[in-house]
Parts: sequence; C-alpha cells; structure tokens
Amino acid sequence: MIKAMTRRLLLIILLVIVMPVFSASDQSTKKEPVEPQPAVLMIKSQETLKELPEKIRNLLKKYKIPKENISILVQDLNTDKPLLSHNPTTPRNPASTMKLLTTYAALKVLEPNYTWRTEAWVRGTIKEGVLKGDLILKGYGDPFLVHQNYWKFVQGIREKGLHTIKGKIIIDNSFFTVGKQNRAAFDQRPLRAYNALPSALMYNFQTSRFLFRPDKKNNKIEIIPYPWIPNFNYINNVKLQKGRCKRRHYRPKFKLTDQSLTISGSYSAQCGQQFIMKVLSKPPEHAFNAFRDFWRNTGGKLQAKMKIGKVRKGDTRFHIYYSNSLSEQIRKINKWSNNVMTRQLLLTLGAKAKGRPGTMVKGRAAIFDALNEVGINTQKMVIDNGSGLSRIARVSAQQHASLLIRAWRDKFMPEFLSSLSLSGLDGTLVNRFRNDDMRGRSHMKTGSLNNVRSIAGYMLNRKGRWMVVVMHHNGAKASSGRGAKIQNTLLQWVFEQ
Repeated sequence: MIKAMTRRLLLIILLVIVMPVFSASDQSTKKEPVEPQPAVLMIKSQETLKELPEKIRNLLKKYKIPKENISILVQDLNTDKPLLSHNPTTPRNPASTMKLLTTYAALKVLEPNYTWRTEAWVRGTIKEGVLKGDLILKGYGDPFLVHQNYWKFVQGIREKGLHTIKGKIIIDNSFFTVGKQNRAAFDQRPLRAYNALPSALMYNFQTSRFLFRPDKKNNKIEIIPYPWIPNFNYINNVKLQKGRCKRRHYRPKFKLTDQSLTISGSYSAQCGQQFIMKVLSKPPEHAFNAFRDFWRNTGGKLQAKMKIGKVRKGDTRFHIYYSNSLSEQIRKINKWSNNVMTRQLLLTLGAKAKGRPGTMVKGRAAIFDALNEVGINTQKMVIDNGSGLSRIARVSAQQHASLLIRAWRDKFMPEFLSSLSLSGLDGTLVNRFRNDDMRGRSHMKTGSLNNVRSIAGYMLNRKGRWMVVVMHHNGAKASSGRGAKIQNTLLQWVFEQ
C-alpha cells in the first residue's frame, strides 16, 4: 500500500515538472518566427578619452592645424561607449565617406541580390531579321553598364536574329528624372569623369574612351575615340616623346568647343597603349552613338537616327540584359569611390522606395527612412547627391560611427564590410600600410576634396579587437599630404589599443 502511494506521488511530481515544458513547446509553435540577432559580447567600457593622443596633438601643432577642424570617434565594437571622442557631434563635409550611408541604405532597401535591367523593345514587325519599325532602348539605372557590358547587351539583341533596323532608335530614360544640371558646377571641369551626370541609360559612366597608341614608325601618337561623334572634328596635337613614362603623360589637355575637340600635350612611347576617359556627349546621344558603333561592328545594319521617347502600350519587349548584383556593385562604389555609380544608386533608391521616376529628392528621403528605421539620428545631416562630391553635404562623426556600429550587427554586414578598401591591398587604401603589421587589418572608406579629408570604417587591431574609426577633417591644409599623415597616425594609435 505504501509502495503504491509512493509511486502515485512520484508520478504526480513528474507530471508537475514535465507538463509546463510540453505547454511551452506547444505555444511556441504558434508564434511568428523571429529573426535571430547576432550575439554581442559586451565588455566593461573604459573611460572615454576627450584629449587627442599625443602624437596627433604634436602633428596638429607642427602643421598649425586647429583642433576644432577635426572630429574623431573611435569605439570598440564590444563596448557601449567610445574609446576616443573629439568634436563628435559637429556636422562636417564627409567627402566620399558619404557613400557609406548610400550603400548601407541600398542594402537595406534593395537587398544584396538586386539587379538592374536594360531592355530592348520593338515597335513594328520583324521578318527574316529585319525590323520595320523602331527599336527602343530602355534603361533602369544600371550603375555599371560599362563598355564590355553594353556590348553584351547589343550582342544579345543580334543573337536573337535581328540584323537590320529600318526605323529609329528611341532612347527611354524615363525611369529617372534628373532635371537640369551643369557638369561644370562643382569645379568648372565638365570633361572630368567624376562630374558625369546620372542617367537611366548610362553607357560607360557617360565617358568617351580615347585610346592613345604610340606609332614609333611615323613618330606620332594615334588617338582613337569611342564612340565616334558624328559631325565632330578631332584635332590631335599630342607629341610623341622619348624617355620614360611620366605622370603628366596621362594628363593631356582636352579643349572642347561646339563642334571640335583639341587634344594637346606629350606622350611617351614607353607608356604603351592607354585609355583616357572624358565626358563629351549628353547621355541619350552617348548611348545612341555607342549602340550604333557596336551594332555595325557586329555586322548589323542601321541607318536610323536617334529619338528621345518612351516605351508605350503595344510595344514588345525583345531582349533583357541583367546587371551584376548590388553586392558586387557596391564593392566597386566603395573600394574605388565611384561618384556617378553612387548617384545612380541614389536615384534607384528613390524609384524603388518612393515610386518611379527616381529623383534626388526621393532618393534622399529613402536614405533618411532607412537610417531612421534602424535608430540612426539624422538631424542636421545633409545628403545632397549621396556620393560626397558636394560642398553642402554634412555628417557628424557620431552619425557615421552609429551607422558603422549598426551595420556591424546587421544581417547584411558581410556584404557591407567586403565593399570597403583593405589597407595595403586594394581600393583607395592600396598604398597605405603595405609593408607593416597593419596590412589588411583595416576595412575603410576614404574621402577627399579640396580642404576635406575623411576616413571611416573598421579595424582589427593588434589585440584582436574590432574597432570603429571615424575621422572628419575640414579646413585649410586638410587636402594636402598632411591630412593623410594625421589619419595614419590615428590608425596607428588605434592599432595598438
């Protein structure tokens, strides 16, 4: 009897213990799945340094640079407050470190696998490879529709059997509305590639390629433009020189008038064949001229003229070219600081997040929304065109650091991190710390304008601690070699912490 009572008592105790476990398990199956958050090992923060490290103070004194011209924020990613903080809330011109905000927002809004389309539509009938009607080329803002990729687009049309076009070539740029802009507005250098304006159908960053080819036999330099601009006069005044190849040989002078381009300077035979890029044509004409030359080079026949228009009801989509993914595109943007690609990205964000056509206003709003959604303070932040090629853009070191800290804990952190330059290995940091222990230890984005130097990103220091590093330097002497030396001194200090 006692044994039976003991067994019943043990059974009741067992049920009391086990039933809540089953109950909790049953309830959990009914809940919505929750995205797992990465574990963060927090360690006790040390006191934040308000005074700049001695070596930086000495450099500022040596170069007569006021401390007020610089903002710095350094934080261990495993702590909850900065290791070094100097003027962190002062809005400053970030130059190209602005691209971090645009590319991070793009990862959040578009996601890493996003691709851009470039389409060919027909308006008319195709019989035995002959189009009796118009061919419409429609762009969706591909930032990297460079020479070889545009050729693939044209070749894809040819491979589908079309060989003759008897109507017009219509350029459809309606996915973006750029408005009236002046390429010379930033620095009065409208032919420079970095001043190219965005366009929904953007061939080769809007630049013409000039092949410089030494001709020793005839003692001259051949200059071959691509694409060819009809009714345009090219005047070649470049002289072939003997001796070693020098930096100035890559900087001939280009003088553009309404119907002619004069190229002058000198070029060494030892430089070999080189391409030099210049912005000459307006986006629709540039896309048309390249299409025309590619089409004829692949054996196609074309006598049509260009027209600006749109795809309309009744047109038939004939061919689609897909770009590389966003994760691949932002590696090119951040590692090599490509301004026109970033501006394409901002307009794409506007079109996707706020509705087509993409505009700068919509693009800026999309970036602000993405940053605010993850808790980043955007007060007094000025994005302008999203690339940092701007005199009015403003970001504080604290805002930049907040973005980097949030991105580190984001599910798309690997894609974001891999887009940044590696010290001593690639991108704009390829020549820094090439031969010491800091080689390959920093993933950074740099920025450079007249009177502006900036750097922002991540460092794995000597003790194996991942650090966020941000430095904004505005003012006289920032754009000289002194600015880079101050940055390097800061990075060396962080490496030893």
